[in-house]
Amino acid sequence: MAVNLELPKERNLYLQKQVDQASMGDLTQKIIEINEDDARLKKLYDVYGIEYKPKPIKIYIDSYGGQIYQCFGLLGVMEKSKTPVHTIVTGCAMSCGFMILISGHKRFAYKLSTPLYHQVSTTKSGTLKEIEEEIIETKRLQETIEEITLERTKITKKKLKEIYDGKVDWFMSAKEAVELGVVDEIL
Repeated sequence: MAVNLELPKERNLYLQKQVDQASMGDLTQKIIEINEDDARLKKLYDVYGIEYKPKPIKIYIDSYGGQIYQCFGLLGVMEKSKTPVHTIVTGCAMSCGFMILISGHKRFAYKLSTPLYHQVSTTKSGTLKEIEEEIIETKRLQETIEEITLERTKITKKKLKEIYDGKVDWFMSAKEAVELGVVDEIL
């Protein structure tokens, strides 16, 4: 008698809108649910002496970016995911979309896709004290973004400084993204 231990679970996830609380909440919830299912299935397979190899979660990205705090929440879940998370840029992966792209366990780009890196931005207004506090927080966020980028890609500090000194937005082709270690492979 064959035992079917596999439960159907959608593993293709889509970020085709703004990075915000709703979109990151949806992706975070789905990744956590898949990890819980995989942990349960692993225990079940162990009972039968079978090795369980979970299929990767794939996040298809076509996003102009959005809110960095919500993005960081998703990045933490992706980093801790025992089920591999693969990221695929289909159109654009800009700003927070770029951060999500480089945080995949494996990263891919379609040939005509466009990753974009830039500095964190803010639109704070208010009292001088509020603006000074916002500057301190913006610098902290920028340092975190740089740290993640330097850790997850072949981009150097020198290259980031060149970008900051020369342009606001750094658009790159899929080919350039592979050369810089932003993605592992072009699909």
